[in-house]
Amino acid sequence: MPQRVLERLARPLAAAALAASFAAFSLAAAPAPALAAEGAPGALSVPAVAREVAVKVTQAQADLKANRTLPYDPTIIAQIGNQMADGHMICCPGYACAYGDAVITGQATDHSFYGCGCCTWPRWGGGNSSFRSLGSDAALLREAYDEISAGRPTVIHVASSWGEHWICLIGFRDAHDPGNLTLGNFVALDPVYGNEITASDGYVLYGDACQHVSDTRA
Repeated sequence: MPQRVLERLARPLAAAALAASFAAFSLAAAPAPALAAEGAPGALSVPAVAREVAVKVTQAQADLKANRTLPYDPTIIAQIGNQMADGHMICCPGYACAYGDAVITGQATDHSFYGCGCCTWPRWGGGNSSFRSLGSDAALLREAYDEISAGRPTVIHVASSWGEHWICLIGFRDAHDPGNLTLGNFVALDPVYGNEITASDGYVLYGDACQHVSDTRA
């Protein structure tokens, strides 16, 4: 092909390439579009997103306040034992206190330390075998909520179809109104088998508003 013809063909191709390069440069250099004002059709609203995030954070914080179970090592609880396995059927207060101390310290204490057959409540407001009463069931449950929120279990007096009993409260669920709680809001370790239960499973509050709290304080 003659040189003159090649030159005529090359000129429009070069011009097209230059135009494409200029267009690409213009797009790259253009500033990013500003976020549209709130309320504009199809706009991304920064205040609306911030409000949504704030609502989710608030809800997460509320859920944390309403649901908590103190961590514990099941092997330590097994080491302490339980009433059925050990045959100590009147020693539920001692086992409950031992479970509570295990939650706090991570160590196993034999239930007999607390008074086998007649709990004297060492480390739990003890020195004698008298019961500690809060005056009302509502006050008992509110104190249990506050103690568990602070990282400390409590030991409470309950009743069942077969008589009185003591269990160790270690957590709460759906406690959105701490001033209006029921036994069903609480998680417990039950000395009968040493297992974790909902506190109202087979039990009701005894009616004397008796609860013991740990002497351990930060």
